[in-house]
Amino acid sequence: MNQFLTEGHRLKREGTQYGVPLTQGRHAMDDAMEARLGAALLAWITVRNAQAASSVASGQAQQGRRSSVTGGRHLDAINQLVVDEVHGTGTAGLEVRTNRAATLAGYYRSSKSWDLVVLKDEVPVLAVEYKSMSGSEGKNLNNRADEIFGMAEDARQAELRGILPPRMRRAYVFIMGANEDSTRPVGVGNPLGNPDEEFQGASYLQRMAIMCRRMRESGLFHMAWAVAVEENPFNWYEPDSSVGWARFAADIRAAFPGGLPAPNPDLI
Repeated sequence: MNQFLTEGHRLKREGTQYGVPLTQGRHAMDDAMEARLGAALLAWITVRNAQAASSVASGQAQQGRRSSVTGGRHLDAINQLVVDEVHGTGTAGLEVRTNRAATLAGYYRSSKSWDLVVLKDEVPVLAVEYKSMSGSEGKNLNNRADEIFGMAEDARQAELRGILPPRMRRAYVFIMGANEDSTRPVGVGNPLGNPDEEFQGASYLQRMAIMCRRMRESGLFHMAWAVAVEENPFNWYEPDSSVGWARFAADIRAAFPGGLPAPNPDLI
């Protein structure tokens, strides 16, 4: 049995890399949608690599892979996927803001910039954060987890206290490179308490998917998409259907039934 994918979500094709059949884990989508997702994920690779090459050529290369992401454009195609899905709900009066224009008031801190904020009639109704990682997963995954837990909880408390509007949803997208390091089993060490058995032997890629699923299930985020990308040759798959694109897109549509933002379930 493939350790990375749940039973019942297997696609047909021969050939494997890193122990994962090359087309497994693209859940419940038509060919056109699969092509759009693939193009956006390929853009993540090509733009990131171009930014790294440009940094080297200018003599300003940064340590490790950091120069590949500090150019800030590597997730533009992913952002456009989400924006297109939101507009596809038919909701009128939407405004899209990104980066510093997407700054929300907070509870534990005065404010925080999100990657994307969608407004309906000038009121925030959706906040989206993107994260990508390729390399140094052991060092960086826990750091990224700490950041996003705090960011989401700050927004949730702000909503509960009337600092942010009651119809705003939170969404999270995590793209991780699938490679030998990110797909190998990892132990949990000897922490105090009773370690969760689901993490025992789980790879960093699996841990990322577990994190996204549990954030969605707990309500820390209302929707999440977790995706793995292989660079050479290019391929991608979703480790867990419950945080696949099909579920993510369905959650966006459910947040705007009939073209109107639905009440935030946190506040019902």
